[in-house]
Amino acid sequence: MKKLALFFVIAFGISFSQLANANHHNESKLMVAAKCEGMTSSNFSISSLDVNKDGIISKLEYLDGNKSNNEKTFKHIDANGDGKLDQAEQAEIEVVYKAIHQEVNSKNISI
Repeated sequence: MKKLALFFVIAFGISFSQLANANHHNESKLMVAAKCEGMTSSNFSISSLDVNKDGIISKLEYLDGNKSNNEKTFKHIDANGDGKLDQAEQAEIEVVYKAIHQEVNSKNISI
């Protein structure tokens, strides 16, 4: 009897954690969908953040460019870890943004 009760407790715990994780990912997709509204193919570039127009987006330019930008995201997208986003990194980000936009549009996620 104790083994059966333990089994149900463990099964319930696993199910609950999977449900919580699924809800978290759904919320993330809805947030992405909100950011994608009104975007066209010309909006995927982040070059507008390059305030001094030197072709490189510094960490400061990135953080100041949009209130939703943060250091954690910058660290993630700064692929070579040099503290700035060069042309290759910017192009990579553009490809990712475009793919996210297309995925969201193909699933017709709305808020």
